[in-house]
Amino acid sequence: MKEKWNEFQTSLEEMTLMKKREYFLTLTVCLLAGLVIRMLISPRKFTMIGNNNGNNNGNNEGNYDETEE
Repeated sequence: MKEKWNEFQTSLEEMTLMKKREYFLTLTVCLLAGLVIRMLISPRKFTMIGNNNGNNNGNNEGNYDETEE
């Protein structure tokens, strides 16, 4: 196992050429994978705007804009 590890380390020291497109795609994949992992790990938050006191503020009586004749 240690021999394989040493071979792997020596293979990392070699100089390789990478096209700009491959470099850009690698960075993009890493960025998107980080975003997905962060969303999966983050705590769930439920946002509720309002206080749920039962006041619906709805127009249930008809049109109040009309004047009575």
